[in-house]
Amino acid sequence: MSTALETDSPAVEVQAARERRRRRAAIARRLLDRAPEAAATLDWDTLDRAPAWLAWSDGALAQFQRQIGAVLCAPALRLWIDGARLAAARAALGEPFLQALLAQPDLPAMRGDACGQARIDSAERVASSLQAAGAAVLLATLPEGPMRRAAGAAIEPALQLAMAPELARELVARAATLAERMR
Repeated sequence: MSTALETDSPAVEVQAARERRRRRAAIARRLLDRAPEAAATLDWDTLDRAPAWLAWSDGALAQFQRQIGAVLCAPALRLWIDGARLAAARAALGEPFLQALLAQPDLPAMRGDACGQARIDSAERVASSLQAAGAAVLLATLPEGPMRRAAGAAIEPALQLAMAPELARELVARAATLAERMR
């Protein structure tokens, strides 16, 4: 007697293989377009292990980077009283995300000026600074090696952060959770 799971298994496997190839191709395209020299050092297995965000559209990736940057800079954002910077943050992140973020407690691992080099002293710099900080955090989640070099060349963070990979992964997870709640 055959179960539904056994019957669906080949179809599920085929769909999973298609999705893996689609994701791998999207990552390869991004890296070849933006970092051809670095992409040439990667093989298919490395592309299979690449983070999913490398396959996202430019707009989706930029939004996620801004959200991660905002999570990193949340302690500083909470202190803003400047209406122009707050309006720019709302525009860059969306009102629901910003409000949810500001209601969250800070991560215990974040002390002092977590925002570091991403000083945001004017409304015009809010979106780009948050995006650069988020890109740097995303890179900190990757181990040293060819994928990190290729991803760094492809997403071009404007700043370098010395950050433990565990903290970077926690920041990314928090941003993803907040973004998921907004859907």
